[in-house]
Amino acid sequence: MNYNCFFLTTSFKDWIKLLLHDSYYDLILRSLEYCLNKYDANLVAYVLMPDHIHLIIFYNNKTEVSGLMRDFKKYTSVKIRKKLEEDKRVDIIEKLVYVKGGQKYKVWQDRFDAQLIISKSVLLTKINYIHNNPVKRGLVSNSVEWKYSSAEYYLGRVNEETMNILLRHANEIA
Repeated sequence: MNYNCFFLTTSFKDWIKLLLHDSYYDLILRSLEYCLNKYDANLVAYVLMPDHIHLIIFYNNKTEVSGLMRDFKKYTSVKIRKKLEEDKRVDIIEKLVYVKGGQKYKVWQDRFDAQLIISKSVLLTKINYIHNNPVKRGLVSNSVEWKYSSAEYYLGRVNEETMNILLRHANEIA
């Protein structure tokens, strides 16, 4: 059997809070959308936190977790650093300095965690974990208040087409 659903976690270098306001979160979401299209994958659930992200991704065909994450991190590293320069956040840029092998800055931790999801119960557990992350961190009191997550999609505030895609993926791994 071919399993195509993964729970992914990655964090910024030294857990630095790099997502400072909406434009940074939007940059991450646009980059993620591009990579999902490139790798023929769907986003089942997500949360973007100031210092890390959690994703549940379902691949429609060939599973390429490493390729997607490599491209996503490479592209967003440049974009985030440029945005920080634009915003004159020298204090943060200094924390990203990393001189090794021609590299001048490091935005993301080297690695990411990928957990294969092979059951509906694990999928639901991970979705709940993702959506409760901002509450656990004290950023909001209710998961749907955090606008950088898919929590409200799961409370019926999403269009029917998106809900059908999510349910189809859940049923495929059930």
